[in-house]
Amino acid sequence: MNINLQPLIETITFHDIDELGSRMRAFRWDMVHRPIEAGTFEGELFVAQVGGIQFARPIYNRGIRSQGDSPPGTITVGIPLSTPRVFKWHGYSLSSNSALLQKSSRGIDMLRSGNLPLALVTIDNDSLFSQAEQTDRLGVASLITDSTLAIQPEPTVLRRFRSHLRYIFELFWRQPQTILEPAMQSLIREDFISLVLDVLDSHQNYPPLRPSIRHPYIKRAEEILLDNLDRPLSILDLCQELHISERTLRYGFQECFGLGPATYLKIQRLNGVRRQLKASAGQGITVSAIALQWGFWHMGQFAKDYKKMFGECPSATLRDNS
Repeated sequence: MNINLQPLIETITFHDIDELGSRMRAFRWDMVHRPIEAGTFEGELFVAQVGGIQFARPIYNRGIRSQGDSPPGTITVGIPLSTPRVFKWHGYSLSSNSALLQKSSRGIDMLRSGNLPLALVTIDNDSLFSQAEQTDRLGVASLITDSTLAIQPEPTVLRRFRSHLRYIFELFWRQPQTILEPAMQSLIREDFISLVLDVLDSHQNYPPLRPSIRHPYIKRAEEILLDNLDRPLSILDLCQELHISERTLRYGFQECFGLGPATYLKIQRLNGVRRQLKASAGQGITVSAIALQWGFWHMGQFAKDYKKMFGECPSATLRDNS
């Protein structure tokens, strides 16, 4: 299916993680983001749609957990533009030598820590199929539709791809009007489809990456937590539900999220409080009433944890969104 992308170059800055999701929907990415690191959130999203290809470079100053869906009928190749501290993708631990593949048939499942610039190149499947067939890259054609979600391309190919991305982002920034000319768009389209095919083709010479064996049950544990944030669910309850030991659960969460299960649960409940505070502004609902709904009964400790996590008092969230 071909996607019709209106040519544009846009930079968006934001100070609220919920705004990130709403702004990305304008570019056909339907995602939910949750902070996993404490502190005031700042982010920038640069998007360029040129020659039917979408280039994106999201940068955030805090670690986030992202889930959702990419534009239908597309495949996205994503690479870190610097060495990541923690970068998890569908249970894979990715490095600066790895690339993620996001296919619209599979949901997004990502966790990234710290300030990690990430480059994403999104192309419709039909264009990749067509050029792969024309150049006799049958292995690439099958890769577009199989279950592979992370690859390790040949280093020289990956360096060339990263170098071209840095160069094209610089051109987008310095010469936006020139880049949007039809002739230039055609050149960019031809070059980058070829580069993406090179990246996909070269991974066949290397052993496949392996996801964490703990990821499936930790993902299930996360689903249970997120479905029960508004009721007291203990770590013991979670272990009994999954039929695993507390030690196994703890190791799994550390491996997949870099956090223990209790810490992860508290962070998600704090996120739930924040969303409800923003939605309840001006309705006469108190901070303590909302905090209690999310399992926080010690108001002093809750207020400290909330301010540490979001950089403001819960009362300020309620007041500023009224």
